[in-house]
Amino acid sequence: MKISISVKLGVAAGLINCIAWYGFAKSLSFYAVEVYVYRNYVTLALLVIGVFLSVFLKKRNDGGFMEFKNAIKTGLIYSLVLAVILAIFNYIYYYVITPDTIDYFLSEAKKSMLEMAAQNKIKATDIPKYLEGERSNFSSFKLIPPILFFGIISSLLAGGIFHKKDPLKLNEN
Repeated sequence: MKISISVKLGVAAGLINCIAWYGFAKSLSFYAVEVYVYRNYVTLALLVIGVFLSVFLKKRNDGGFMEFKNAIKTGLIYSLVLAVILAIFNYIYYYVITPDTIDYFLSEAKKSMLEMAAQNKIKATDIPKYLEGERSNFSSFKLIPPILFFGIISSLLAGGIFHKKDPLKLNEN
C-alpha cells in the first residue's frame, strides 16, 4: 500500500508544528500566552503552505493534470492528518507534559474576574459557569474544526490555481 503525498506531508507538518510548539513553550515559559499565539501562526502557515505543496506535488505526480475535486480531496486529506496529529499532541501537552497549565490559566482568569466582580463589572455568581466553559476550551478535539475550515479554504484556492483537466480524458466522453 502506497502512502499518498498528502499523508506524508501532513505527518511531517504535524511533527514540525509539535516541535515548534514545544520549543516555544520551553523558551518562553509554559505559562506564557504568546506560546499559543505563535503556535497558531505556525499552524496556519504550515496548513496553507502544505495544502498548496501537496496539491502541486500530486499534480506533478499525475503527469501535470489534476481535476478540481481531486485537488480539494488532496488538500483535505493533508488538513485532516495535520489536525489529528495536533489534537493528539494537544492532549499529550496538556495532560502529560504540562498538566498544571490549564489550572494555571484558569486561576489567572479567576483572579481577573474576581477583580472585575469587585468593581461591579460582572456578577460573582457567573464566575464558576464561565470557568467551566473555559476549561472545555482546552479540549483536544476543538483544534480539528478550525484546521479543517482553513484547510477547505486553502484547498479551494489550490484547486482553483492548480486544476488542469487531462485532454485525453475529455475526448473519451
